[in-house]
Amino acid sequence: MTTEVRQTRSDRDVPVDGPTPRNRRRGWVVGLVALVAVAAVLTYVAVDETHENSQFDRTHAALIVTTSQADVVANDLAAVRSDLGVVNGQVVVDSSTLASDTSKLEGAMSALATATSDVSRQSSFISSLHACLGGVEQALNALATGDQNRAVTALSGVATECAGAIGAHG
Repeated sequence: MTTEVRQTRSDRDVPVDGPTPRNRRRGWVVGLVALVAVAAVLTYVAVDETHENSQFDRTHAALIVTTSQADVVANDLAAVRSDLGVVNGQVVVDSSTLASDTSKLEGAMSALATATSDVSRQSSFISSLHACLGGVEQALNALATGDQNRAVTALSGVATECAGAIGAHG
């Protein structure tokens, strides 16, 4: 008789020397899935970081351009302020010159008004003198012909003009 040792089914499931090949495969699969998950997360983080770096680089470049443009505008503004200072100085000088010229013009206008008044008086005097001389001439012609009545009439007709001419220039 031989003795056989029979193992029961429950005895076969118990590993004698360690994990069975099936359990080892499960460990590898779980490890592989975990490794793939870690790799996916790392890839996502790397892609996101690259995208964020690109975004930062674009934003930084835009900031540099904007700063450069702001510097150009600031320089232009400084030049305009300088030009405005020159123009303001010219305005002050021109205002002073205008005030002086206005004063001179007012003096010239006053002198012109006086001269116009003098010309008007002299025109009136010349008209009166001309009328007086015309009457005196008629009186002299009448006296030359012996007509004393006509001479008196001629002088009487211009007496006012002759008195005005004498009164105007004494």
